Amino acid sequence: MKSSREIVHEVLEKGISKRIPLQVEADDKKYESLLSDVVGFRVRISTWDSFYETGGPFRRRKGERLAEWADRVDPREYPWPDEDIIEDALGVYEEKARVYAKGRFLLLKVLGPTETAESFFASPMPGAGQIAHGFGFALLLRIRPAKALDLYDRIASVILKIIKAGCELERVDAVRIADDVASYRGPLYPPMLLDRYLKWHSLFVETTHRKGKWALLHCDGDLRKGDLLGKLADIYDGIHPLDLMPKSTLRDAFEWAKAIAKARQSLIHKRLVFFTGLPVDLIFNNRINARDMVDLVKRLLDEHGPSWLVLATTHSPYPGRGYHEIVAQEKIKAVREYVGSYIPPL
Repeated sequence: MKSSREIVHEVLEKGISKRIPLQVEADDKKYESLLSDVVGFRVRISTWDSFYETGGPFRRRKGERLAEWADRVDPREYPWPDEDIIEDALGVYEEKARVYAKGRFLLLKVLGPTETAESFFASPMPGAGQIAHGFGFALLLRIRPAKALDLYDRIASVILKIIKAGCELERVDAVRIADDVASYRGPLYPPMLLDRYLKWHSLFVETTHRKGKWALLHCDGDLRKGDLLGKLADIYDGIHPLDLMPKSTLRDAFEWAKAIAKARQSLIHKRLVFFTGLPVDLIFNNRINARDMVDLVKRLLDEHGPSWLVLATTHSPYPGRGYHEIVAQEKIKAVREYVGSYIPPL
């Protein structure tokens, strides 16, 4: 019997395995390892991670005029992480991976340069556990583009070092970079930044491939617009979560499944694995039951087919929610049972 790791590798290599693999992202890795074929751990730079609580070093001060703020921001004066900080972050990854490996496909997860750049301008949100994006980087990009791009390149250079060092670790099957650049309306940034984004991500992936690892991208929003999805498909081995549109109701989720299938048709000749299919909106909606989740998966498989697919939750659970909840567990277990007995149409 093949392990989870072998099954996911087979999908990435050949497009299909005897069983469709599942990825269930959870903050509690005990549940992620229990429910999922894929287990991932973020590599966190401690100083950057503190922006969640304290706010970013380049955030605009209260009462500060726009020009004063833009002049004050100076990427050259920021104390950029050294090799020891990166090594410490990877050490934490190794400790967690050692505990939860258990034959699972292991992701080294990294926050990309665009989201990290925005975090440098975030307001403090003590206890929130997430960055409050005020799009200060996007504003700086508009009024001081050279300075903003300098910051972006410096951040991306650190991330490249993390990826290079992380790919040396044995317990890494793939690097997944989370780097949102879109909303449901399409790209959030101008072509100047998107060009930079694609160039750096190409370099991230080239580096990952040289080390014999797979390269995956997490990017929210509708990537179909401006052919961003097609451009990313030329770079990456897999993409998550194919967010594309709101799906907070079962009816909307069925339409979303059709949209995913249509997006696949536009990439029919590309060897790109879609990591998608399980909206957390529905998993943690107690009015939606396990049968409803199976119906959604069935609709997705009918529309998309089982090839080049890992059934994946769109995001980690909402703050305060988790897979210790019986109803959420029942939905995932019902999906596992369904795909375990799934026979693709001839």
